[in-house]
Amino acid sequence: MTSSLSAHGTELLLPSNLCLALLDSIPIAILGMLPKQTGPSEIFANQAARKMLDLNESSITRELIANLPFYLDTDLISAPDIKRPKESPLLMALDGCPIERRDLTLYNRAISLRSHELELDGIRLNTVLMMERDHRLFVVQRDTSDLLSSEISLRDMIAFDKLMSQLSSQLINAQSDEISGYIDNALAAVGEFCNADRAYIFEFASTGQEFSNTFEWVREGITSHIDELKNIPREALPWFYECIETEGLFLVPDTTLIPAVGKLEQQEFENEDIRSVICVGMYAQQQLIGVVGCDMVARKRHWTEADTRRLKLVGEIIANSLQSERHLRSLHATQQELIEANETLQELAQKDGLTGIFNRRHFDNIIHEEVSRLLRHEHSLTLLLLDIDFFKPFNDYYGHIAGDRALKEVAKLLTEHFRRSGEIVARFGGEEFAVLLPEVSQRDALLRAADFRAALAQIALPHETNEVSNSLTVSIGLSHLQPESIDAVEKLIQTADEALYYAKSVGRDCICYREKDEFSKYLET
Repeated sequence: MTSSLSAHGTELLLPSNLCLALLDSIPIAILGMLPKQTGPSEIFANQAARKMLDLNESSITRELIANLPFYLDTDLISAPDIKRPKESPLLMALDGCPIERRDLTLYNRAISLRSHELELDGIRLNTVLMMERDHRLFVVQRDTSDLLSSEISLRDMIAFDKLMSQLSSQLINAQSDEISGYIDNALAAVGEFCNADRAYIFEFASTGQEFSNTFEWVREGITSHIDELKNIPREALPWFYECIETEGLFLVPDTTLIPAVGKLEQQEFENEDIRSVICVGMYAQQQLIGVVGCDMVARKRHWTEADTRRLKLVGEIIANSLQSERHLRSLHATQQELIEANETLQELAQKDGLTGIFNRRHFDNIIHEEVSRLLRHEHSLTLLLLDIDFFKPFNDYYGHIAGDRALKEVAKLLTEHFRRSGEIVARFGGEEFAVLLPEVSQRDALLRAADFRAALAQIALPHETNEVSNSLTVSIGLSHLQPESIDAVEKLIQTADEALYYAKSVGRDCICYREKDEFSKYLET
């Protein structure tokens, strides 16, 4: 935007030989970049600027300006250490970059900078106006007519601080499910006090490589964008990230004047109808965890020190609550992971590594539990012990890999066949398997064992060294126990084992059980 010097509302177009003398006499600190016909441009500083910047040199160089000790005002940002701007704001303004800064100190004095483009005698000059800020009230004092503004500013500051004090107490004592409501109230307060169109919080992911809009307040009639602004990658807004990380503040009075480095940010602001924006970094335990900000959608805005301070206070209060909430979520997630890991370990400890069914250790635990339940509720319990017939010759003939595959097939078929509630299938050892059948009669148990043998015959796993068949077969010993013996576990296993031994002695590939005091072979029909 081109402008010209004015006094008392009247434009003054002055010839160039009078311009510098006029600028030099103005009591406001002014610096300008004067183009020269040959060689580099020369930096002009009037008397007020030389005094404010403590410059005594006759020639002011870029290096001299670059080394001026500007610092970020710690009353306006929450960065854990005192920071300097990444680049000299004076040089940026003198080079034509739009600058409006009210967050700087120089030689322990709070100052403001604002760039202007002046046109004098057809020559465009990049100039900077510097003014000292009232560090206590966050207003620029010019004359006694500003006393009313100071009084209003002080009143607003006291009211806002009181509100923040109440909010802080509420958040300290808040339950987890109350925190979001208090944060929404804080954003509404800062949005109203700053006369903004929107106020919001963006939280950085733990990796720092993306961030999301997690809370938002919007004035009536303003469009909300919170649902669209999730998991935004760092590379989508690199200039914004850099400003927040290096200076803890991102302030753009007019998004149409964003420098070329902010091209991606300018496009995003256009998408969201943002005309002016301010964001302040939120820190917890000296770590940047997000930003709190405001924006305008209808007009550009000169954000004041009071606006920055309000956002800083809100950010400080909310950051601690968000960090605590993060720790609680992290703790809960860790606890859940430990529970799941323990469950996985417990499950692995219960499972046979080859077949994936329960191992002998878990079977021994289960059978004691089942027998105890049997005695309490007077229910019956059946145990099947199965042994693959002639398995050693099978391994010798086909190899151990084929033997492992056969064990897996039998285990798979057992789990598919015995899958009713409470039924347990386990690898008992080597080529032996065990099946627990609670609350079934001996007759039903025999029928189901016979069905399993038929299913095994159906899949016909080749077994050339089997002396009773050309396919894989099993011998089964069945033990059925009624609730009458205190040594029930030992009796149940012993009887099933003896029945299995009997099955092998009578030719294998059959089911045997004990009937009274004698073992019998089940005759399948």
